[in-house]
Amino acid sequence: MTPCAKGSPSHGTARADSPNLVDALAEHLGLRLAPREFSLPDGTRVAVDGADGDPPNVLVQSTRIRGQLKSSHRNKIISNAFKLLWLRDSTFPCSQPLLAVSPEAARLFSSDAWLTIALRHTRIAVVVVSPEGGITTPISLRDQLFTGQ
Repeated sequence: MTPCAKGSPSHGTARADSPNLVDALAEHLGLRLAPREFSLPDGTRVAVDGADGDPPNVLVQSTRIRGQLKSSHRNKIISNAFKLLWLRDSTFPCSQPLLAVSPEAARLFSSDAWLTIALRHTRIAVVVVSPEGGITTPISLRDQLFTGQ
């Protein structure tokens, strides 16, 4: 096993709000992203909304917001980011964690917001997926997998 292949993946199911965001991101990146559940060496099981190969190069968590942005949405995005950070740092160090969010969440990522700065510092990319499937990246990161606006 390579240093980037510690977990044993098995397929899981996606949440109802995930496929459109993950599918649009997969199309944009030219990758096949599917919901995945990983069984880690210590027995811990963790699922993500999308991942590519084995081991994964890309790990995705998505949040679709319908209506007005609420603190519970922000908290879910933060929770998703923490999950991706932990999974990358503990098991898949060669993977790129991506947060896919709907446009309603874009205002959380202003250039001076602590969340934006923390995500940039931890190398977690954010993509905003429009209802039409367009992708923008509100947080510029060096060495991203994709180009955004």
